[in-house]
Amino acid sequence: MLQTLKERWKAKVPVFFQGVKKLAIAVGTPCTAIWVANSSMSLDLPSIVLNVCKYSIAVCAGMGLTAQLTKV
Repeated sequence: MLQTLKERWKAKVPVFFQGVKKLAIAVGTPCTAIWVANSSMSLDLPSIVLNVCKYSIAVCAGMGLTAQLTKV
């Protein structure tokens, strides 16, 4: 099982899934920055903003991981 994951992680990723990884990073990074800024600076942002950030981070992490484990 771990050998298969290791093999897939190092394998060449198809072009479409490289785009998916870039999209996940482009959406997940600002959401993470908002979440961290709110936590460290006590900004008291509305809960809807924090919920959207929280779920976006989770979805982007799943997208990026799935895209990385896809091989040609």
